[in-house]
Amino acid sequence: MELRQIRYFVVLAEELHFGRAASKIPIAQSALSQQIKKLEEELNGQLFYRDTHQVLLTEVGEIFLKQATSILTAVHEAEAAVEQAISGEHGTLRIGFVEAALWDILPTLIHSYKQKYPHVDIIPHQMTTAMQLDALIQDQIQLGIVGSQRPDPAIQYHLVREERCLLALPPTHPLIKKGTIAIHDLVNEPFVAIRREAGAFYFDQFIQTCMANGFSPTIALTADNMQSLLAFVAAGMGIALIHESSKNSHSDLCYREVEGNIPTLYNLFFAWKHQNPANALTHFLNEALPLFPNKPNAT
Repeated sequence: MELRQIRYFVVLAEELHFGRAASKIPIAQSALSQQIKKLEEELNGQLFYRDTHQVLLTEVGEIFLKQATSILTAVHEAEAAVEQAISGEHGTLRIGFVEAALWDILPTLIHSYKQKYPHVDIIPHQMTTAMQLDALIQDQIQLGIVGSQRPDPAIQYHLVREERCLLALPPTHPLIKKGTIAIHDLVNEPFVAIRREAGAFYFDQFIQTCMANGFSPTIALTADNMQSLLAFVAAGMGIALIHESSKNSHSDLCYREVEGNIPTLYNLFFAWKHQNPANALTHFLNEALPLFPNKPNAT
């Protein structure tokens, strides 16, 4: 049984006239008659009563028409789904992201993209930068929002944002009264930091910043993520050097700039695989890059 035979059958069942059906397909009337006969032979049942005056569906034909219509509908839906997937209007987009992207970057991107492509399923995964870059190479995600670059010719980066280093303090901390806070004022302060296993880039930058200013920090407590770190600061268990966007997650703290040898603590990048063929990714990048146009592609 061929799909074209099913299509011919449905047209004839609608028209109940070989001449009109053949013209609508279009096909020669004799060829249509031959195809219907072959279909009946394959099904081992008569689908139409036909004589010189009329063409009517048999009971078998009525039953087959329901199934044939369902088959053609399913084929049409499959063709449409494939076409939409090819165009990037349907499909799945898996996005990895570091915690810092949660506060504004990721919600902004998803909202903008879903306005134009509501039928693409976006599956976000919170992952460390190293995990994301491995996942990109293994095609487990299509886009990463990462905190550092790893030299790899297969991955392309776009610098989204350079974030300043801020000091997070509980509202009652004495340093808040100072007009200017120098990093040397922090030498004897207890710090809360992200565990290195949970955020190697943040931890290394934090240690390097303190060492560059002549002291080794006293780490009173470590946290698995920035939310926990800021909660510990709010509880008065220490102070913390954080990247700027993190302040969006805790409005009950005081944030101050610190003077001294302070490098940019954190950069955020989009990362994607050069040869990823997914049109959904192409559309997402077309939305994402103009939203953050102030930084050139980083290499």
